[in-house]
Formats: sequence, C-alpha cells, structure tokens
Amino acid sequence: MGPPRDRLEAGDAQPAALAVRLLLEEQREDGLAGLPTGAATHGAELPRVDPGLPKTLPGGVFAQWIDSATLSLLGERDRTLVLVLAFTGFRVSSVVTLRRGCLELGSDGHPYLRYFNVKASREAMLPIPPLLSQQLERHELFLAERYPQTEWLFPSPVHRGAKRGAFHINPSTVANVIERYVRTAEIRTAKGELALDVYPHLFRHNVGTSMVNENIPLTVIQDVLDHGSIEMTARYARMREETVKQAVKRWHERVNIRGERIALPVDGPLEQAAWMKERIARAKQALPNGYCGLPLVQSCPHPNACLTCESFLTDGSFRAVHQQHQAETRRLLEKARKNNSVRLIEMLERDEQSLTRILDGLDQIEADQAEGGQLDLRDLAHGEGERA
Repeated sequence: MGPPRDRLEAGDAQPAALAVRLLLEEQREDGLAGLPTGAATHGAELPRVDPGLPKTLPGGVFAQWIDSATLSLLGERDRTLVLVLAFTGFRVSSVVTLRRGCLELGSDGHPYLRYFNVKASREAMLPIPPLLSQQLERHELFLAERYPQTEWLFPSPVHRGAKRGAFHINPSTVANVIERYVRTAEIRTAKGELALDVYPHLFRHNVGTSMVNENIPLTVIQDVLDHGSIEMTARYARMREETVKQAVKRWHERVNIRGERIALPVDGPLEQAAWMKERIARAKQALPNGYCGLPLVQSCPHPNACLTCESFLTDGSFRAVHQQHQAETRRLLEKARKNNSVRLIEMLERDEQSLTRILDGLDQIEADQAEGGQLDLRDLAHGEGERA
C-alpha cells in the first residue's frame, strides 16, 4: 500500500527518504510484521534537497521567437499560442484552459489577461504587452469565424461526436506547436543549432529571470508567476546572482580609474564576503558610469568626483557612457586650451587621462573575452542576452 501522493510531495525531502518515513508511520498504525512499533524517522533526519537553479531559454531564442517575420509563418491559433507562452509565463495547464474574452482593458488603459490558475484553483489577472493584446484581438475574429460556439481560446479541432470547439487543446499540442515553429522558422541558438530543446516551461523561467534582471521585487514576481512560496521565486534571483558572479570572477570585469583589473578573492568564506561587498557596491549608490566601492556604512562626500576616487569601479556595461564622457571632455579641453584656462585644463586633462585608461582596460577585457568566447557582462545587464 503506497502513501498518498499529497503526503509524498509535502516538504522538500528526498522522495525515497520520505517514503521510508511514511512506511514506518503506517507500521506504527497497522503493526506490520517484523518491525518494532517504535520505529520512526524524525523530520530533522530527512535529507534536504536543493531544487537547483531554473533553466533558461538558449541564447538569442527569445528575439527570434517574437520576431514579426518568424511569426508570419504561423497560422492564427499558433501565433497566439507562441506569444502567450512568451509574455505570460503561464503553466501549460493555464494556457490551454484560457477562455474567450480573456482580454480586458483596465481603467488605466492597459491590457490585462484573465486566466485560471489551475494549480492554485483561482482566477487571476496579468498585465500584458500591446503585441500580445493586439494578437488576442485578431484571434477573437478568427474564433468568431472558425469556432463561433466555442468557449475556449484554443479550441481543439477534433470533433469526436461533440460540437465543434467543445474541448480545449491538450498540453501535448502546445509542445507540438513549439517543435513545428522551431523547425519551420529555423529558430537557432547562439551556437547555430536548431533550438529543439525548447519546451513550454522554459518560457515561464524566462519571464522570471527577465523580471529579476530588471530589478522587479521578488514579491511582485511571485504574484506574476503565481508561486505558492517566496522560496520558489527566490530561485530566479539565485540564478541571476550566480551568473553575474561567475562572469565577474572569471574575467575580473571591474576596472579602477587607472584601468587596472580588480580581482575578487576565490577562496571559501573570503570569496563570499568579497562578493557580498561587490553586490553592496553595485547597489548602494546609483552612479551613471560605474560602482562605488566605499565600505558598507560610509557615504561619499563628493559624489561627482568619481574619476579621481580610488573607490570607483566600472565595467563594460558602462562603455557608452565613458565614450560619451571622453568625447565631451576632449571638446571642453580644446576650448579651455584656447582660452588658456589653466585650472580647468588641469582638471579636464586628469579626467581625460582616467577615461582613456578605463576604456583601454575595458578594451583588454573585451579582447580576452573574444579570444575565450565567454559571456560578456553587457549581455547580463540586458537579461542574459534574451531581452533588451
């Protein structure tokens, strides 16, 4: 006699260990032969399992997925389906059970999508982009012509004696649509391979990681993805953190005002503490051209003097800012020299020298990355290369 499914899935212990615990509980209740009635496994003794990090869409797939040229290769139903997957993060069970009239316009003028969260057994609403809302409007016209009696957004074409559109499509149809789309549109990964390992739940992960990359609070992401606990949502933040950490650690992406790479320690507790300091530096003071490396509780009395500050750090995601600053500095320097403004010339020459060193340091980092074919932090700054 096996234990009930809901009891097996409770908690985060390994299923085998939990099954043993339930067996011993049944022994205590039923008195199975050969086992002492006091046999038990306590909750603290059950091993904990790290659920790991969510998988993401292969590099470059999302942009191809929503490209108008590739979407034009699809029929009306499939075009709606792939855009719903791309922009909502719905579970497949919620996608196939979408009903007609699910598009609503809020009092703020923004489009929203009403759906039924099958897992939580409740109705919910989600804000959606104009690209999806426009497609939903066209889809309603398609349904009015092809399936006027159906209540489903994605009705099944199979009759089986029932009226046309009486049932919604099943999850396997969604997987088949994805595979056909990838093959027909030749959607490829960054390596040039067909993205045949794309499956519906990856789009859910992509929505989660994209929102984390855009610094949306975890509590909001939890609502969007309808997670039962904040711990599940936090997996996306862990993935983002680990990806950035590995890129910074591998390439010493930060440079100081002299263009020197600043390496992170890579051993045990010191590594964790150094990375904590790095994340604090990136978050504590909003700079347009880099990061403030001052200690945790120290504030900067000269927030506009970064190019002369030993605590200033920057990386390749700010290259355009530095290039623009360098061009403007050189323009002002030329004007100051014509006017023989000695003090101003001294200040501008110092800034121009710092900017040149910084850009030279970033050039060297890019050269190393191009040689090694590794991930660029500027891709991470725009959503792991999936969303800009």
